[in-house]
This record gives sequence, C-alpha cells and structure tokens, in this order.
Amino acid sequence: MSFVFELGCEELPSSSLPSLNSQFEQLFTQKLNDALLGYKSLSVIAAPRRLGVVIESVEQTSEDKPFERKGPAFQAAFQGNEPTKALLGFCRGLNIAPEDTSVIDTDKGQWVVYRGIEAGKPASEVLGDICQSVIADLALSKPMRWGSGRDEFPRPVHWVLAMLDDVIVPFTVFGRESGNETFGHRFMAPRTIQLKSASEYTERLKGVYVIADFEARKAATWSTIQSTAESNGVFVEADDTLLTEINCLVEWPVGLCGEFEERFLEVPDIALIAAMKGHQKYFHTRTVSGELSNKFITVANIESRDAPQVISGNQRVIRARLSDAKFFFETDKKVSLESRRQQLDSITFHPKLGSLGEKTSRVCKLACEMAAAIHADTTVIERAVELSRCDLVSEMVLEFDELQGKIGTIYAALDGEAPEVSQAIQGLYQPAGASDSVPEDVYGTLLALSDRLDTLAGLFAINQPPTGSKDPFALRRAAIGVLRLNEHLLLKLDLTKWVHRAFEGQPVESAEGALDQLIQFIKDRERVRLTDSGYRHDIVVAVQGSNALSTAQTETRVKTLIQFSEGLDFSALVATNKRVVNLLKDFEVSSGFVDPSLFSNPAEECLFEIVSTVSSQVKEAVSRETFSEAISSLMSMKPATDAFFENVMVNADDNAVRSNRLELCRMVRDAYRLVADFSLIQQ
Repeated sequence: MSFVFELGCEELPSSSLPSLNSQFEQLFTQKLNDALLGYKSLSVIAAPRRLGVVIESVEQTSEDKPFERKGPAFQAAFQGNEPTKALLGFCRGLNIAPEDTSVIDTDKGQWVVYRGIEAGKPASEVLGDICQSVIADLALSKPMRWGSGRDEFPRPVHWVLAMLDDVIVPFTVFGRESGNETFGHRFMAPRTIQLKSASEYTERLKGVYVIADFEARKAATWSTIQSTAESNGVFVEADDTLLTEINCLVEWPVGLCGEFEERFLEVPDIALIAAMKGHQKYFHTRTVSGELSNKFITVANIESRDAPQVISGNQRVIRARLSDAKFFFETDKKVSLESRRQQLDSITFHPKLGSLGEKTSRVCKLACEMAAAIHADTTVIERAVELSRCDLVSEMVLEFDELQGKIGTIYAALDGEAPEVSQAIQGLYQPAGASDSVPEDVYGTLLALSDRLDTLAGLFAINQPPTGSKDPFALRRAAIGVLRLNEHLLLKLDLTKWVHRAFEGQPVESAEGALDQLIQFIKDRERVRLTDSGYRHDIVVAVQGSNALSTAQTETRVKTLIQFSEGLDFSALVATNKRVVNLLKDFEVSSGFVDPSLFSNPAEECLFEIVSTVSSQVKEAVSRETFSEAISSLMSMKPATDAFFENVMVNADDNAVRSNRLELCRMVRDAYRLVADFSLIQQ
C-alpha cells in the first residue's frame, strides 16, 4: 500500500524549510518504527506551499506489541491469599483476572505486573495517529496563529491530504479535516487536484508544475542550472548552501541566463560574487579558463511566456548592485588600509573591554609573543594584526559584511604590503565554523589563534561565559577554533600558558576563578571533539587530567593509550594506579619529599630507586612525544610496586614512617600522571 500525507499552507519561510524537511523525516521514521508498522521507503514532501511524506509498501497492520503494566506492591495486592481492593481495581482497569498477573522481584521489593500482547492496529489508524503526533512534536522557530484557533505553525494551513491507497485516512489538524484534494502550482496551475489513489500523487503534481519531493526538486534545480550554463558556454561552481536556499523558494525550477557589462569585471571577483549570491541568489559562472565571466544563472519559479523580459529585469537589478560594488571599490582604493587603523578606536568591542583598536593592540602583543616562541617573523605578524580589522570601516564591508578579511587581503596587496602580511589578514576569520578550513599560512594561524584567545579571556574575565544554550558571543565556536588552529600549527603550543598570557593582557581584573573556568571550558570542547571522533571517553578524560592544553599531544596520547589498553599488563597498570590514588585520597603532603633514612624494608628502597629512574625516563619520553616508550617505562615499575604493597604496611603506626611511605606512593602517582590520570580509566 502507498500512503501520502500533505499539509498545504501559504509560502513557508525559506530559512525554515530545511529544518522542517529534516524533522519530518526523523519523526516519521521514528514513529513508524515505534509503532512496528513496516514499510519499504519514505520520502519527504517539502516545498514552499506544502509539507508531508510519501511512504511506499506500507504493511496492512502493525505488528503485535508485547507490553507490561505495573500494579500494586505485593504486600498491598494480597491479604493472605486473597486479592485486595488495590489488586482488583488494577485488574478491572485491564479487564483481566487476578490469576493473569505475575509477581516480579525489583530493588524495591516484590510487585504485581501484567504482561500481555497488544494486537496490531490497521495501518490507516496508525498513520492517522502518527501524522497528528508528528505535527505536535515539530520544533518551530517562529510559529504563528491565525483565525480564532490556538494552533501554531509557521504559516496558515489551507488543506490536508491523507490517503492510504484509495482511502482517505481521517483525522483533523489545524481545524481542517483530511481529504483527497491538493493544489497545483500557484501561478501555472492553481486548480484543485482530486486524487483517486495515493500512488498518483507524485506524477499528478508534476503535471501541475510541482516537484514536491525536497531532494528530487533540489536535483532538478541543480540540473537546470548546469544545463542553462552549458548552453551559454560557461560553467557554474557547486554551492550547496545557495542551491538549498533556491530550492526552498521554488516548486518548479526554471534556469535563466543573464549577463552584465564586462566593465564590472574590474571589481574583485569576491565582491561581484557577493552581490550576485548574497543579494540576488544568482549563481556566478566562469569561463573555460576558470576566470569569472559576465554571465549569471538565476532560477525562476515559473515558465514565463516572455523569458527575455524576465532576464532583462534581472539584468537591470544586478547592474544596480554591481554599480554599487564598483563605486565602493573605487572609493576604498583612494585611501590605504593603514590610514583606517585609527577609526577602530571609535568602534566599541565591548563596553568593559574597550574598542576594536584596543583589542587589536592586545592581540598584536599576544601574537608577537607567540611568533617569537615558534621562531616566526614578529614584524610580519605585527603588521598583519595591525591591518587585520581595518577593512571593517571600508565601504565595501559596510555593504557586504561577508567580505571581512577577504577584501582586506586584496586591499593590503594593492597597498603594496608583503605577500605574507596580506595573506595572513584573511586568516583572522578562519575557521568560521566546524567544517570551515583553517588558514594555510603560519601567520594567519597565529593571528586567528591570538584573536580568539583574547576574546575568550576577555569575556570570561568579565564573567560572561556561555550559559545553557545561550552563547551570544559564539565562545564555544571560538574555543573549538582555538583547538583546531593549535593543532594546525603542528608546534604543540602549550595553550595553558597562552591562556594565562591572554588574561594578563585584559584591561579589567578577572572574575574569581575565571582562568580555571576558561581552561576547563576549552578542555570540555576538546573532550567533545575527540569523543565525537570515536575515541574512548574515559581515556580522553584520563589524558586531559594530566595534560596541558595541546590538542595534538592529547590526541596522540589517547591513541597510544587505546593501543596499550588491549593488553593484560595495561589492566594491571591501571589497577596499581587506582590503589595508589585511593591510598592518597585523604593524604595531605607533609614534607613533599621522601626520606630514605626512614626506610625499614628493602621493598621501599627498591621502589624509590626505580620510581626515581622511571620518572626521569617518562619525562624525557613525553618531551619527545614518544608516549609508547613512556608507558613501557611505567609498566617496568610493576614488580617493584607489587613487592612494595605485598611486603610494606603503608599505614604504619609511626606518623613519620606512614607519611614517608605515602610520599613514596605520591611519587608513583606523579610518575603515572606524566602520561595520564590512569585512575579515571575504566577496565
């Protein structure tokens, strides 16, 4: 059997359609599985005027479902051998006899339960309930109400289609009863379509200029864009974000090719593309040689009888946009980036943290110190930082804010700045997100890293960390950026040190505990990132417990520990460490060192000598990042630690002896922690 459900409404916001498409697929799939209703395939209807699903090969009934109902406690259910009113009431509600019940043991005692089988339901009944449930469970960003009802949806609902083969599935949503009617394209076929069967849906709608399936329409949109470009001798670059946005605006995509005067090609490509893409939703095109062409592709939602007139209208609009871009570019070229630096002093970064000019000065100092630490040219990074935000006050960025950094790179090159300086400028904004690339050059990486550290330190210093789901300053993204940038440097900077330096540069006194809070905040992002990559959570936490903030080191240590964790010797290593940690749980360091003169057992002396040697070996191995060697050294202590615990009473009656033995245990623990906090590893 085939099933179709369509919710017809006024034009949905294009920004909400991808989310609704995803939610419909997830919710319907989940609820069909929960209901044990079998089917072969499910596709989502998501277009400007309709939402729903098409489900093929639906089973006639859902499967029988076992269930368990918990009744009263055993003591309350029986008095002697006779059922009490509590049990009789429980049985009456289920229409069963007391002897149909069972008694189970739980951690809270014995309870009466009834185990039964819920018979499968007809598909029409199940699907009707699911449709209503999905609508109720939708997460809507900007719902609205209409008429006198209290139902909420992004736009008013005008019709509901729900059919299983040739039968209407009856239910009511948004005050409208389901039926067998839908509507064609608003302009090309605005008539009512009555379906005889659900299987007709897709083809009948195509006949009235509607491609309802979201992915099918997206593929058709990209196909018409490519074919239109090829027929005009140019090529388009794939841009899934723009394609998805256009797909959310049309029900019947029609590609059209327009062009603009070649004089506009004197403007940087990124500015022309920004004007076409950002303002008009046009795809830019390139020539066979890869250069930007003066042709563009637009997608209409109608097959016009006068396509040249439609193209002419689009050309007039884009000509005005490109004229603005050319004017801004020519105006900006009249002054240098450097001359705009002073204007940053009048732009507030944060009321408590000063202006953008002051922030630039802080970032410059921090970036220069970082560059010196890795033996990079401080003059290059200093110049790059000073110029990095100057394009914010340019005419081009005021009109096209997405060109921040990118146009600054171009302007720096036009001003005759060194290639390393101009290239580094665009690095300030990379990575913009989890999937965005990091700067290719070391100076761009240093610029981006120091800027994010300053932002994080400043906002944590004034006690404005993210709370719950609220993150107005995108600090979580900044912290992830810090980790990715440090990893990209391949120099394994100790981020803990540079977090300290970033706090020292702030113009305010830090809130209590702010520094530790920020370090933990970054570690939390690191942990999530590594565990999402498939690494064991407990091992990641164990490594973080002893490791400075250095993503490259952390990941290497995690990989090494996972390799060793499969061996029997590793389990013994973890067990020994946990024993040591438990002994030291309530121990307060008295002297801070071990006194060999207090040894009374050869096992003490032996362990002391070995742990002293091993600690040096592990420190050396860690400094070289040969963690396999470090773990092997730790394992070599096992015979000595086993002999110590077998022959020595740690908690001796004599206070001095006891403290000395605990100090020896502390040495063992500290040797382990040079690699990881093994007590946190689960075995």
